Order: sequence, then structure tokens, then C-alpha cells
Amino acid sequence: MDDFCAEVLSPEGLLKYMGIKKEYFLEPEKTTKEYFGNSKYKEEIKTFGDFFYYYLAENENCYLYTFLEKGFTKSMKKLLESHNIDHKTLDIDWLGMETKEKKYKESLFDILYAMINYELKKYGLTMFGLNIGFNSALYFIVSEDAYKRINKDAELYTIFDAEYLETIYNEIFEVKRDLGVKDLQVGDFIEKDGKEYHSLFLKNNVVIKNIDEDNENEVVLIL
Repeated sequence: MDDFCAEVLSPEGLLKYMGIKKEYFLEPEKTTKEYFGNSKYKEEIKTFGDFFYYYLAENENCYLYTFLEKGFTKSMKKLLESHNIDHKTLDIDWLGMETKEKKYKESLFDILYAMINYELKKYGLTMFGLNIGFNSALYFIVSEDAYKRINKDAELYTIFDAEYLETIYNEIFEVKRDLGVKDLQVGDFIEKDGKEYHSLFLKNNVVIKNIDEDNENEVVLIL
């Protein structure tokens, strides 16, 4: 965890983390009470890994995404702004994504993540998630160089990044023109399934055939 923190924390944050780590190992119950006495996370802290995870969530510049939660589009915008990145400079339909949250499966969060991460390359930055087994993930924005130094194969945590998502999903495309399919609109997302494609709505999904993946006026690969 020390190596991980060295890449995601500021020098001041890293020094503070090392001091708190020492406190925890000397007196875990006292330290947990001191930092999480009135926190909703207190009861979930059983190990230093748990302590570390929620300490970062409450004290560092990151976003704690709880699986299946709504409102993540606004939270992602706040995370970008906290890193002095104007979300309006990214080629993303923010209002459209907020609207889709009510209609789409949880995959919409991963789609938004992939779109943001692609756009952050303009700034030499990378976004990724950290999961330690809870029903949530912490999302960070770091330089591409710092991200390369992070151990992606550590046993204590799993990194949620573009490569990880590629193991979960087939190819996902954004619809760029009217495909003549009822209930499917420009700006919707579809996932490839063999020779067909299907929408990612919570209900009433549709199947689409005969798409020209190479025609970016028709669909654009997102993930």
C-alpha cells in the first residue's frame, strides 16, 4: 500500500498517511475511533486495508463510487474540477449522460469512465479505480507516468481500468445516427454480441443487426 500511496498522494498527504499508519499499528481501535468516530464507515473497518481505503475516501482527492448508485455523472464532474480540469473541455455530452442514468444499466458508469479516461490523455493523465473487496471503488486521477508505476497485480486490491473493463464487456459503441430501430436514439450505447448488437437499458432492450462498425458516421467505438 505504501508504494500505491506514493503515486496517488501529494508529498504532504503521503507524510500524513505514513504517520497515521504508524498510529494504527500501535493502537488500531483508538486510531479508528479518532479518525472515524462519527463516520458511517466505522463499522466496516476491520483491518488496516479497510482503514486505509476509507481514509483515502474521506481525506484525499478521489471519488468513492458505490456500485449501482445514481448521480455518478455529477460526481465525476466534481472529481475533474478538483483536479483543475474543466469538464466542458472534454468531448462528452454531460447532460445526456445524466439523463441516461435513469434508463441504463450500471454499465453506463463504466462507459462514462472510459470516455473520460480517453479524454484525459489530452492532459497526460489517467483515471482508474481501486477496489479492495467492498461494494465500491475509489477513483483517482494521476499522471500517466505515475499510473505506469502502480502495481496492477497486487493481491490486496484490484485496479479498475480500461484493460480490466475489456475483460468484462464485448465492444461497446455509441450510436451516431438514426439506425431506424424503435426506442434507440442517437447517443445511445450498444454492445456487440456475436453478429448482433443489443442496447444496455434497464428494460425493453432492443437487438440491432447489420451495423457498419467502420463507418464513424454510424457508430463509434467507446470501449
